[in-house]
Amino acid sequence: MTVSTNLHDRFFKEVFSGRDVAQDFLRHYLPMPVLDLLDLSTLEAMKDSFVDEQLRAHFSDLVYRISMKLPQPAYVCLLLEHKSYPDRQVPVQLLRYMAQIWGHVFDQQPGIKYLPVIIPLVFYHGAARWSESHNLGSLFDINPTLAPHFPDYRYLLFDLSTMTDEEIRGAAKTRMTLLVQKYFFDDKLLDKLGELSCISKELPADGNRDKYLRSVAQYLLGTDKITRKDLENFLDQATDGRGGDIMPTIAETIFDEGLQQGLQQGLQRGVLQEAQKAVIEVLEARFGAIPRAAADVVAELLDITLLRSLRKQAVMSSSLEEFTLLLEESRTRH
Repeated sequence: MTVSTNLHDRFFKEVFSGRDVAQDFLRHYLPMPVLDLLDLSTLEAMKDSFVDEQLRAHFSDLVYRISMKLPQPAYVCLLLEHKSYPDRQVPVQLLRYMAQIWGHVFDQQPGIKYLPVIIPLVFYHGAARWSESHNLGSLFDINPTLAPHFPDYRYLLFDLSTMTDEEIRGAAKTRMTLLVQKYFFDDKLLDKLGELSCISKELPADGNRDKYLRSVAQYLLGTDKITRKDLENFLDQATDGRGGDIMPTIAETIFDEGLQQGLQQGLQRGVLQEAQKAVIEVLEARFGAIPRAAADVVAELLDITLLRSLRKQAVMSSSLEEFTLLLEESRTRH
């Protein structure tokens, strides 16, 4: 199954944008010599986007500012980049990203004496182990005479694919997030749902708990390792029988986001075309490439209400086959 990287990036950014998860994750997984230099209580997300349009497809755009434990004021930037597949170009991509951050600092503080050190950390959770080198120099055959003129650096790597469940540490939300990402591509995901529901009981019982569980469920809609019914059972266990309430909310959220985007772009391409595109995008995010015949049927539909209904069905259907049957029935009725 082909899964859109945007699905992984969105879930990653939703969770790790939270200060509590970011602090907890770094506390448990930064190398101790690095951690000893940092005051994590000062961590704050740098809300400015440093990524140009060409790079947006590659970056999750998470940068934190953290003060150092020094007598004089100083801070570092920690660049947390997410990857769901091995990528040899990461050192070059990160270098461009770091250059943008330093350029931004110069723009904001023209008289600054020292630029902040940037700690690049790649978060990886793909199906295969990360086999790429961790430093920029590995991409070049450098003549020793030219080496002093070469800007080499090494990034930190958090490789979730190499970790056992026992090595996954942290607070409940951190552990649950890491387990969900670890098993997203794994046939054992179904067996892990019980453990995940138990961990969810440790989450604070407030409005953020349901919001987080909706994010988890929306993310898991993109895997083919479990069915919609499995997901509903998981939510029932995690919410004391309220899973049936959360699933429609997820469908409405996804639909409303797509509708809002369609309305914003309607002047350029038309609401109808956006509604057709929305159905296709949900199907591709959930089931990978879809048959051309199904895409053609959607493109022929001119009823905006029907298309909105089909988008919800695309979210809720447990398989592409189930959605195709609904699509044929809808076309026959209209």
